[in-house]
Order: sequence, then structure tokens, then C-alpha cells
Amino acid sequence: MESNPLRYSLRQLRYFVVTAEALSFTAAAKRLHISQPSISTSLADLEESFGVQLFIRHHASGLSLTQAGRDLLGHARNLLKNAEDLQLAAKEMDGGMTGTIALGCLVSLAPPLMPGIISRFVQDHAGIAFHTVEAHQDTLLNGLNDGSLDIALTYSLDITEGITFTPLLSLPPYVILPKTHRLARARKVSLEELLSEPYVMLDLPHSREYFSALFDAVGSRPVAAFRSSQPEVVRGMVANGLGYSILNFPLKSNRTVDGEDFVIKRFKDDVNATTLGIAQSNAMKPRQVVRRFSTFCESYIRRLHIER
Repeated sequence: MESNPLRYSLRQLRYFVVTAEALSFTAAAKRLHISQPSISTSLADLEESFGVQLFIRHHASGLSLTQAGRDLLGHARNLLKNAEDLQLAAKEMDGGMTGTIALGCLVSLAPPLMPGIISRFVQDHAGIAFHTVEAHQDTLLNGLNDGSLDIALTYSLDITEGITFTPLLSLPPYVILPKTHRLARARKVSLEELLSEPYVMLDLPHSREYFSALFDAVGSRPVAAFRSSQPEVVRGMVANGLGYSILNFPLKSNRTVDGEDFVIKRFKDDVNATTLGIAQSNAMKPRQVVRRFSTFCESYIRRLHIER
């Protein structure tokens, strides 16, 4: 059910409070630095909006408050105080002192990337909170466009109009294999050598097309024997001998959560890398804290290249 629109302004409430304290249009007009007719007209409009009389106007001795005026005065003061608190909170957010950052992250990137970034950022910015969204690319881009996300960490896949993408790190794909696989001892692996092997697909929008398209250079795409939308499940399937898979985010461990191991191999082929970066909406003017976090993400992610 749609609520009724307000028929009064904060300015009118301010005039009401000051006039109630002065009990004189003339004195209130001097305090507010406006003309007496302006304040008188504004308060008459406020009384009409409320449907009650706030003041009794005495021709010779100024004003007095009606009972309704006395009852509403405290409410008006509280509302003005809340409005001042709201403005102060907004100013502090823009100054980087407090606030919440709405951070989106591609679902496959979130486990190895997002916790470390947030943890290190809040060490120096204790007043900042995060609202996090782990989602597919389309959801992240929609969130940036509708303003529900301030920033997103993602790949340069199908970036839509109205989104600024800052490239930070080029990530070439690599193959992961069971440690007992016949190719596990090879220095590098070719795409053609993998075509006859069972493929464990990371079944995410954009990612599945990107990885499958790598095989166009050898004339045939692999058929998935197994698939999962969870990178950890994909790694677990590979480590348990169900096939190979292709990933591109650097891993710090080749052991899965169930204690099995896999091996990582680079490609012999000239394969297309994807790019990790920061996405933001062109239509949103970022708050200072979001700009600061964006700069922090740039340095953090670029360090990944050095550590790889």
C-alpha cells in the first residue's frame, strides 16, 4: 500500500520550532534571516497541511502556542534532530569514516579472493562494514546498474554498456589433473592431448563458454563427462580421478577439502587469457570510501601477479 506523500518540509518545521521558542514572528524572522511575511506565510501553510492551528496570533502581544502546537513541538524537534543526524552520517560516509560498501564478486572468485581483501581492508578501516554478494556475471552487472552494488570484482567477460572495467591482472588458463594421470609428469600439456580425456566442466555462465572455446584452435570442443557450478567440487572431482578441468585463478594449494591432491599444468598452446579487474557503474558517483577501497583492491590484486 502506497503511503501518503508528505505535505510539509523540514524548512517549515524549522520555522515552527524557532517561532515557538521566540513566540514572535519578528524575532523568529531575525534569527532565521528571512522576512517576517515569509515566515508567517510558511507557518500558515504548515497549519493547513497539518489541519490544526499551531499558534494564537495576538495583535499587540505576539504569539502563544495552542495545545496542538505544544503537543507537536517535541515531535518537530525530534524530526529535525534525526534529519541532522542523517546528514551527518552521509557526510561521514563520504569522508571515509563510516558506512557500508556493497561489494559484488564473481561466484568462482569469491572464495580465494574476497575474504583476504575484506580482512586486510578493515584492519585499517574499522568503521567500515560490507554487504557482500557472490553471483554470476549478469547479476553483478545488474546490481551495478541499479545501484545495489558499489563495486564488483570480476572478469572482463561480456561487460555491458554503462559499466567501467578497470583491468588489473591477466590470468591465462591452466589444466588441473589427477596426480596419477598419465600427463601429470609432463612439463606442459596441449589441448589436443586432452580431447580424448573425460572433462570436468566448471558449469558457470560465461566461464563454460570461455573454457570450451579454447579448443576451437584444435577443431573440436570437449564434451563434459561431469559438471559442477562449484569450483571446489570441480577440483574435488579431478583430484578423485574423474577427469581433468580448466581453471584460471591462481591457486595456493593443490589439495581439496577431502584431502585429495591434484596437479597443475600450463598449456603448450597459445591460449587466450582472461582479465581480472574492478567493475563500477558510470552512473554512480562513488563515495570516498568506495574510491579508497577500489584503490586498495588494485594494489592487492596486482600483488597476486608478483606472488604467482
